[in-house]
Amino acid sequence: MRAFIAQFKRELRGLLLSPYAFVLLGFWFLLNGFFFAYLLRSPAVQNDLTLLPPYLFGNGLLVWLLLPAFPPLLALKLLAEEQRVGTLEPLLTAPVRDAAVLLAKYLAACVFFLVFWGGVAALFLVLNLHGAQLDWGRVGCGFLGAMLCSSLFLAAGLWASSWSGNLVLAAGGGAALNYMMLFVPSLLLDAPGRVGTFARAAYLPGFLDQAFAAGWIDSYAIALPLVLSALFLFLTWLRLAARRMLA
Repeated sequence: MRAFIAQFKRELRGLLLSPYAFVLLGFWFLLNGFFFAYLLRSPAVQNDLTLLPPYLFGNGLLVWLLLPAFPPLLALKLLAEEQRVGTLEPLLTAPVRDAAVLLAKYLAACVFFLVFWGGVAALFLVLNLHGAQLDWGRVGCGFLGAMLCSSLFLAAGLWASSWSGNLVLAAGGGAALNYMMLFVPSLLLDAPGRVGTFARAAYLPGFLDQAFAAGWIDSYAIALPLVLSALFLFLTWLRLAARRMLA
């Protein structure tokens, strides 16, 4: 447990002190800030502020352009970068379990990603300070759904990052995998039989838009990203175990 806590603190401190991570954060805030300002000028949103959480946490185009790409870019600092500079092998041969190393890296990334979505949630606080009447249930549920989806994309990004020290391949592979999880089911929603049933059961945008961003929480919508995250973490652990055996 002490080794895990020490590793977690090391990883989180590394992210908090990384100029690269804050460049990503600044770019994220800039784009979301422009999108937020654009939405506020929309007559539909001005007449009904309950539309804001779905746009920012659910079905907004900018969400689906940014969200699959940013977690793999952040995950580069956790595995691919360590492979590139040669610090991963000493870490894996140290008296620390692979699972502890992996979970520490993953949870540190999840905690840091809270800052990404926390900045978006802060925009609603600014509106509230200016007298806007907001549905905080929708905002809170939308935030939860966005974080669950982000945790899944971080796990997939970690798995992609574990395969290569080439940063371009690791980032591109993780983003491609995340985009596939988003958009492949959408192409098969109307397919007959089990294919269509499976696609509808795995359709992440539907859960974010129709459940979390709409202000209600569904147990299946929570379980799906958690189970898939655990699957990708397990695959990453297998990859790290194989590297330890070869180290």
